[in-house]
Amino acid sequence: MDFFVNIFKQLLNYLNGFTNDYGWALILLGIVTKVIILPLYFKQTKVMYEMQVKMKSIQPYLLNLQKKYEKDPQTLMQKQLDLYKTLGFNPLQGCFTSLILSFIQIPILFAVFFAVKDEIQILQNISFLWIKSLAKPDLLLFTLYVLSMYFSFKITPTTYNSIDEKRNAENMQLIMLGLFAILFYSFPSAFILYWFSFNIVGIVAGWIIYKMIKVEDIDKQKLKQFEEQEAKTDLVTSK
Repeated sequence: MDFFVNIFKQLLNYLNGFTNDYGWALILLGIVTKVIILPLYFKQTKVMYEMQVKMKSIQPYLLNLQKKYEKDPQTLMQKQLDLYKTLGFNPLQGCFTSLILSFIQIPILFAVFFAVKDEIQILQNISFLWIKSLAKPDLLLFTLYVLSMYFSFKITPTTYNSIDEKRNAENMQLIMLGLFAILFYSFPSAFILYWFSFNIVGIVAGWIIYKMIKVEDIDKQKLKQFEEQEAKTDLVTSK
């Protein structure tokens, strides 16, 4: 971990030498790190959105299977897997790419936090815009950061199968925002400034990505084949 902390500390000091301002150096650091992981962010976003759209399209078929095999969980699981296989997609693929992205982003955030912590004495007497000290919390900056988190949630296209599902998802977002507010309110402004810049780049990139995504519709012919196979199975079972 010390290796990565030193890398980000050197990068921060290099950017400070370039801008002659730690505030702008932190903003540039947030932009640079987000841009570096944008290809993976694009892939994760595209996969997750495609899965959402496709899962909504086949939801009626999944519900029929659940009703049909409610007393046979093992067969139900197999039938669901058969449906996914027939359509040629893996609903767990989005989870896999999300884990990879988190595996990269979380160490970066930790490294930047400890890099800022190592420079806290220097940042103590450095101001930026309205922020009196980059080493201390700032309410306005933190409010902007929380708003950036809120807009990150809101720009993400989502598909819901019911009003209750939508309400539950929105409540979970509010809970997450509340937890972030409680956990990070007392963090140094320097780190929040970095994270805010990181989020803003993500919001802009996300908006562009969602405009570019073209989701292919479910193959109706394959769905028909699956239904025909199910009908044949029912016929054999009834005999």
